[in-house]
Amino acid sequence: MIDCWMVRAFVNAEGMHGNPALVVAEPEGASVTAAQRQEVATRLGVPATVFVRDADRGRISIHSSYGQPIRFGGHPLLATVEALHSIGRVPRELIPDAGPVPCRRDADGTVWLTAPEAWSKPWRHYQMADATEIDALTGLPDGEDFTQVWAWEDEAAGRVRARLWAPRIGKGEDEACGSASMLLTRKLGRGLEVLHGRHRAVIRTRPVDETRVELGGRCAIDQPAAHVREAVAALYADR
Repeated sequence: MIDCWMVRAFVNAEGMHGNPALVVAEPEGASVTAAQRQEVATRLGVPATVFVRDADRGRISIHSSYGQPIRFGGHPLLATVEALHSIGRVPRELIPDAGPVPCRRDADGTVWLTAPEAWSKPWRHYQMADATEIDALTGLPDGEDFTQVWAWEDEAAGRVRARLWAPRIGKGEDEACGSASMLLTRKLGRGLEVLHGRHRAVIRTRPVDETRVELGGRCAIDQPAAHVREAVAALYADR
């Protein structure tokens, strides 16, 4: 059976909730195509599926559940670091399509990556008056799309409440969007703790320099369901 893990990134202090990604360690010499990877990712419906094509060099491909590859994504990259850590292989960098991304895992279990915020999709930001308004949302305000809606929960502490939707690309609510939070960090010019999504996933950010932001969070690994393991195994059968 092919090694694969279901990893929730940006879990809370109790290890609950977070944004799931399926991480697949491809067998050496596998001859699958990008279209075949995308077909499996779309069919399984996990927010992101990461195919580790070369664990030694950190080469990965990321595919969404809505039919598109992902050049850079915060939660799938953190999930990949956690999955590889579970088998004793913590990469110093991962290489998605966007380019090399330095990463690490701290002793407390927090996983970090550093990347240009310009690699993020062009998320919009819409500020609301307070966090209770964010909690009450069932969708985006009128006229908004591809938007992270946010409010200060504790401005002095840098704590933000946020939620995000992108209907125009067929994406429902994102439980925890690292890339949008990186852009918000640059917009506000300070490190943040972003309590994201319906279940308040915990995203941490820190500005590094004029172009890069550090993105961090804790992860938890779950056993993939049987149908997920079977779909992954079928992808590489006789390849």
